Amino acid sequence: MKPVLGPTRLRIGADLTVPVAGAWFPYTSKLSDELSVLSLAVRPMLGDIASIEVTWRNFARIAGFDSENTVDELPLMTFATAGSSVTLLVIPPRTASSLAATLLRLAGDQVIIDGHLHSLEQRRAARILERATAQRQRAVAG
Repeated sequence: MKPVLGPTRLRIGADLTVPVAGAWFPYTSKLSDELSVLSLAVRPMLGDIASIEVTWRNFARIAGFDSENTVDELPLMTFATAGSSVTLLVIPPRTASSLAATLLRLAGDQVIIDGHLHSLEQRRAARILERATAQRQRAVAG
């Protein structure tokens, strides 16, 4: 296993039944280096992972969410367990840390500090999560 780059930047909300129940902000676009650590981090919350499904072809080519060149289809990762599935938004590592931190907080149902409640970053993060939720609902429905 590769050395750990830092703490797993992951937030999962209390309600695992929502279309997008959390977010993960990997350190690099080489997800194979971080996947084992992520799997260990989600196991206490989700249980044993039966499979992992992703919605992208080449994660290394995905621009940050704050880029003009960001993709239309957002990167989502779904963990299937024995009785359920939980989907996370995967935040590209090229995303500005301030936007990524706000996305982690919103996706993980954490309180946004009053001074940031109506900030540009919070509005951008809310729009991204709305898109991710709609994308996941379309995938489940069709």
